Amino acid sequence: MLVDAHLHWQDPRLERCLPDLRQILTTASVGMAVVNGTSEEDWAKVHGLGKQSDRILCSYGLHPWYIHERSQRWLENLGHWLKQDGTPVGEIGLDRWLRKDNLEEQVEVFLAQWSLANEHKRAVTVHCLKAWGRLLELVESHPHEGPGFLLHSYGGPVEMVPEFLNLGAYFSFSGGFMHPRKSRQLEVFKTIPMERLLLETDAPEMLPPSDWCFCPLSDTESGKAINHPGNIRAIYEF
Repeated sequence: MLVDAHLHWQDPRLERCLPDLRQILTTASVGMAVVNGTSEEDWAKVHGLGKQSDRILCSYGLHPWYIHERSQRWLENLGHWLKQDGTPVGEIGLDRWLRKDNLEEQVEVFLAQWSLANEHKRAVTVHCLKAWGRLLELVESHPHEGPGFLLHSYGGPVEMVPEFLNLGAYFSFSGGFMHPRKSRQLEVFKTIPMERLLLETDAPEMLPPSDWCFCPLSDTESGKAINHPGNIRAIYEF
């Protein structure tokens, strides 16, 4: 059985797949799928998905893209969802690609969630784009006290792999790295010990190359191809 370490079943683009959720998990031989929340607005929906199948592990976090939408009681609300046994924290992180002007605000929100995870001894899923040095500094100065943290769809430099490993990191590989243009990052993944390497779809994002899309799917509004959760099998076979 496979584990999809990171995806977003709650995304509206995957809504039409939800009636077939259990069948998709079974057909793709998925024993566990970690569904990551990204905003206060979707945490309840993530929780609802967990009620549909015991193969869904719910994870709750505030993604850096959505920190401007947070309420005054967002951290208290997050703590409420973490009362469920074993619930990870995520997706949290740092992102200098879309919002370069609010990095310090991102850091503040990241550390609040990181500390909450430490308090509850929970695993953490981390998103990072163009802020790897800052992330490494934060993890070094605020050691993780849970079972580990996942750098999902790792796009950082090879030089930082040993440093993150020493701090307890796991790394996940997604279909986006299967494209020829990502061959350089593919070499980075080859340096990661197998026991620290996980697979993820990040559905509906990180679409694999067309010849590896075992489960083609398109967005009903835009018509653009999106990643189907069933493509975890293709990622494994790659």
